[in-house]
Amino acid sequence: MAESYSFSCDCGAVEFTVKGAPKVRGFCHCADCRNFLKVPYHSVDVWEKDQLTVGKGADRLVEFQHPHKKMKRFFCSECGDTLFNSNSADWRVVSQLLVRRNNGGELPDTLAPQNHFHYGERIVDIDDDLPKRA
Repeated sequence: MAESYSFSCDCGAVEFTVKGAPKVRGFCHCADCRNFLKVPYHSVDVWEKDQLTVGKGADRLVEFQHPHKKMKRFFCSECGDTLFNSNSADWRVVSQLLVRRNNGGELPDTLAPQNHFHYGERIVDIDDDLPKRA
């Protein structure tokens, strides 16, 4: 049976589930993520669009389309918590901060980072043993 993970926003108004292994587990250093999310890099788990299902609060899930890029942010209309993003491939990008918060502060081994990607675009050097992909 495929693994599944459930997440919710800060106030619990919106809940979603992802099923199966993520396509990507790591740290994104791309300029698009930095610009869109206002972070130096983004620690993420990424699934195909059809692997994510919103269960509770679909009517409270708000979608913000970036004005120039093929990226969206999905957040709760009640508390403003960002639940996931989408990238230009329309994959669902879940922050590992949200994963930790929904797992008692722990990051499950099956969702732990495996590499850095778009590392050639970085603005912060990271000194760890994970592979660094351009």
